[in-house]
Amino acid sequence: MNLSPRLRTALLAGLFLLFSQMLFWPMVDFAERIARPAEIDQRSAITLKALDEDRRVIAPGETFTAQRQKQQGYYAPLVPGAAYARFVIPFDVTDPHAPLGFYMSLRDDVAEIRLNGMIAQPDVTVSRQQGSLNVGPHFVPLPPAALRKGANTLELDVRSTGTVNDFPTFAIGDADALAGAHRWRTFMLLDLPLAGIAIQLFTVLLCAVVIWPREDRPRINAIMLLLGLSAASTAVLSYIPPSWPFAITIWLYLVSSAGIGLSAMHYAQSDGAVRVLPPRVLRWAWLVLPLLLALPMLWAHFDPASAPRLVGSTLQASFWFVSAMCALASILLAIAAARGGWAWWFERLVLIVSFSFFILDRLGSIFELHSLFDRSLPLTLPWSPIVGVPLGLSMILSLARQASEARHTVVQSNAILAAELVEQTAKLERSYDAQKQMLQREVMLVERQRIVRDMHDGIGGQLLGLMMQVRSGGASPVEVEQGLQASIADLRLIVDSMDSAEEGLAETLRSFEHRVRGQIEAAGIALDFVAEVDETIDLGPRPTLQVLRILQEAVTNALRHSGAQRIAVESASPVEGPIRITIRDNGTGLPEGYRRGRGLTSMETRARNLGGALAIHSGPEGTRLTLEVPVIDTDDAN
Repeated sequence: MNLSPRLRTALLAGLFLLFSQMLFWPMVDFAERIARPAEIDQRSAITLKALDEDRRVIAPGETFTAQRQKQQGYYAPLVPGAAYARFVIPFDVTDPHAPLGFYMSLRDDVAEIRLNGMIAQPDVTVSRQQGSLNVGPHFVPLPPAALRKGANTLELDVRSTGTVNDFPTFAIGDADALAGAHRWRTFMLLDLPLAGIAIQLFTVLLCAVVIWPREDRPRINAIMLLLGLSAASTAVLSYIPPSWPFAITIWLYLVSSAGIGLSAMHYAQSDGAVRVLPPRVLRWAWLVLPLLLALPMLWAHFDPASAPRLVGSTLQASFWFVSAMCALASILLAIAAARGGWAWWFERLVLIVSFSFFILDRLGSIFELHSLFDRSLPLTLPWSPIVGVPLGLSMILSLARQASEARHTVVQSNAILAAELVEQTAKLERSYDAQKQMLQREVMLVERQRIVRDMHDGIGGQLLGLMMQVRSGGASPVEVEQGLQASIADLRLIVDSMDSAEEGLAETLRSFEHRVRGQIEAAGIALDFVAEVDETIDLGPRPTLQVLRILQEAVTNALRHSGAQRIAVESASPVEGPIRITIRDNGTGLPEGYRRGRGLTSMETRARNLGGALAIHSGPEGTRLTLEVPVIDTDDAN
């Protein structure tokens, strides 16, 4: 069967609403049964007398009648000048020895209870909290000594407040049964509202400290308003003392109650299903409604005669407004769930059930409602204060579920990112290996080219010159030997410079010492070699080769021409400054008027090419040659 999208949405939304009511009404029926005595008195009226501040009868011969209004209790006009009303309740007892009790659905301001003239409850406040509009129930065990078989009379002195004399529904019957109903009703009217205020405010604070995504903020703001106003409404109903002006208490309740309806619509429209009211209308409603609700309270203040009618009409209008807003919000939430938003079904279901409690509470103040399962069971509980605990707890569970889902999403995202990171790392490693191989080939090629250049400039030139001298017949065996030795020495320098790429300058200098020491000492000359160069310094192959060639030339000159008995080579690398290498001998020094040969010129050129300097000092005590080489980046040097 193919259904159109609109019909399918309507059908699913209807089923969702039906499911919410299947949860809602059994809870209502169960709560009403355990919190309501079966012996509720059904009389249609009770009599009362007007009392002054000292609780003396104002008109001894005059009595008034309080008529029963549905299930709310008994109401009579306020007698001018009366501070208290004495309600008189006659009843019959068949067995005066059976334990009897007196139960009131709301305590009100009962100052004293007397049974057949005997005080059953003295003028002592016994309730834990008293509000102007909603207080806990009251139970008094009737003293057996005052009971008598047949006719008995209860007299209750109740303070007159507001605009009417009111008396709640009551029961006279088995003391144990009435005490049990009293305990349950006390739990629902006093304990649950207090816990509900705390839980709802905690949830509001929890929502306020969480950083929500931009798309969730309107919905979270609406739920914060709903919970805050629900807690405020409960506080007004249950905990504002009677000493407050009645008009202010009523206005605060009306504003917080109307705010519940507005925040319900705000949340439903933020849920993304259907927008019935433009956002601008909702924003203006938050400003206009408190002012509109204040007008009848001001009118009643200046015209006390019209106060009962104005206050009653205003309350009834606000009840209709909140009921309509909550009903419309429930429909919108059901539509949102039906349109594919089942991910939030729990929150929507809880809110629809909570809105149903708000509606039942308001409509129950207008009509006489009964349980769907038992027409003889009237609905009398004030549901708005009771619903705070399940509403707050449900929202906390919802936040916990969202946090868990967010954490699960983060964990999944981290796992995906970790897998991608491993994959990218593997790619980078493969790329690095490929680049490393290319770099190694490039370095090998560069090194080959350097060796070719060094051999061409050094060994190649020397061997070529020697070959030309041999061909021309101008080279003696000694000169050939010396030329070959110079070529071999230069080859060793090239090899030493290649080793420096891995070992550093310090190790290269030690290798140089090891190679020349035997040659110098074989000539009968002592060698002092001090290498204090930092082990981490590496000039690179080409600069190291130039340094070695300068050292080789200097040592060779001292060995051949100085006539010295001692040659010293000292090297150091200060923290700040260039590398300093000094070659000195104790020979005869350079002769006066000497001309620089190719050797000294070549050494100075090599020093300049290194970015350093070569200084020569000679005298009768010998010759000192100082080479300073700056420490530069290896790649730049090469």
